[in-house]
Amino acid sequence: MSRQVILIAGSPQKESRSSQVLSALGERLAAGGVRTKRFGLSDFQAEDLLFARSEVPAVRAYLEQIQAASAIVLATPVYKATYSGGLKVLLDLIPPDALRGKTVLTIATARVGRHFPGVQRALDDLYRFFEAGLAIPAVYLLDEQVRLEPHGLSYDPSAEAAVDKAAKALLHALARPNVAELPTEIRAGK
Repeated sequence: MSRQVILIAGSPQKESRSSQVLSALGERLAAGGVRTKRFGLSDFQAEDLLFARSEVPAVRAYLEQIQAASAIVLATPVYKATYSGGLKVLLDLIPPDALRGKTVLTIATARVGRHFPGVQRALDDLYRFFEAGLAIPAVYLLDEQVRLEPHGLSYDPSAEAAVDKAAKALLHALARPNVAELPTEIRAGK
């Protein structure tokens, strides 16, 4: 299996907080020697997404990259206590066995924290459905913790620490594909 991570941006806005945090995490992974490939809604024709046209070249390339990857990172804004519809359409393209055994991580941003328990329940169900391998604890960030500025992102210290911890956990998981070899805090989601 490759040391490639697929980054999936589920925001309808290319420059959203969740998309920007995903890019920042991708940069940390690249600095750790991991290849990343990013996909988002704008990489596909709307009709191909809505009708789940897996035979078109863009969708076929997306699915091939997912199949070849060792880990998947999802990023989503949170609307009404769950991940975005945009992320859902991108996930609906993925065959049920394509994430089996793969390491997964999710980044979610929201205006209010009360959304996050609902998102976690939805992610738990999603990971079980896909039979994902290791689920690294999700990164939940409030909009007030991540500011979009002309020069890029600005994090508060706890948000910066959460993104760093997730990147390190993912790098560690990629270096040690046997879950039993991972530190307890990564396996237990602490």
